[in-house]
Amino acid sequence: MTARQFSAEIGVSAGTISNILGGRNNPSVELYVRILNRFRTINPQWLLLGTGSMYTMNAQQTALFGDMKPLDLPAEADDPSEMPKPAPAAMPVASRQAAPRQIARIIVYYTDGTYEER
Repeated sequence: MTARQFSAEIGVSAGTISNILGGRNNPSVELYVRILNRFRTINPQWLLLGTGSMYTMNAQQTALFGDMKPLDLPAEADDPSEMPKPAPAAMPVASRQAAPRQIARIIVYYTDGTYEER
């Protein structure tokens, strides 16, 4: 989406977006509200603070898995080594099976240098 298309989507002038992207102005609270009202799947914490994932867990769930329940991951599990390790099962070693692997994070990189994390 271009800056002009984005401005039309949220109902502000293209000049407003241009000034923000050019560093001449900072986004107003009203602009954040317009973005969050138009793009309901955007995570407000990501938009305002730059932390967490770009989309809310409900958006990730719908976009990636349909009606499946999302994974229970810690909020700041960006590094797979920080993710909690399952407790070993209390069964004989011979009968243990490897737990099925689950998708923890998907990153889509675009040719324009942007990316989305889901």
